[in-house]
Amino acid sequence: VFIKRTYSMIPSLQNENEQQSSTSVDENCLDDNSASSNMNNASSISSTWGCVEDIRVYIFQKELWAGVALAFLYCNVMTFGGLLMAYLNSCGLTWEVIGLCQGASNFAGLLGTCIFALLQRFLKDVRATALCGICWQFMLLSVSMFGVLMKNPWFIIVGVIPSRIGLWIYAIASTQLFQQTVPEKERGKV
Repeated sequence: VFIKRTYSMIPSLQNENEQQSSTSVDENCLDDNSASSNMNNASSISSTWGCVEDIRVYIFQKELWAGVALAFLYCNVMTFGGLLMAYLNSCGLTWEVIGLCQGASNFAGLLGTCIFALLQRFLKDVRATALCGICWQFMLLSVSMFGVLMKNPWFIIVGVIPSRIGLWIYAIASTQLFQQTVPEKERGKV
């Protein structure tokens, strides 16, 4: 909803026809505030159908699986979030060491954004850059999983910290793929 509103508010992001239709929609919304309170059920139904339409548009995108993979990468527990920090603390690491490792992990993510630019210049292909990033992350998270099986927290740390480089390379590449491949008329939906 916020993305659609932003998209409709910035004229340079849309065609002239879309500008006229969004202006009339905004004027109608501002003029009919009292009528809108009576139409809560109708608007919730239309917004539900709007979401269904947006999902349909998303599903038919060329880069659908790149976005799904990115969503799953953000769901993994091999980050310095609460679950991993509690596990490392239960393995005997102090909170100070865990905090330093978390800082190093954040720095690695920042480094990943810089490495993305270098890889992009060298490879000249966003898909190849994304593949490098995802392979890097998979390789290092495999080291972390080996550390979980061996119950060695240092293997986990050695795998998780540099894996953030791959995550950020892939995240930026995936976003750029969507920016390059989504048709202009569907940009506010995807």
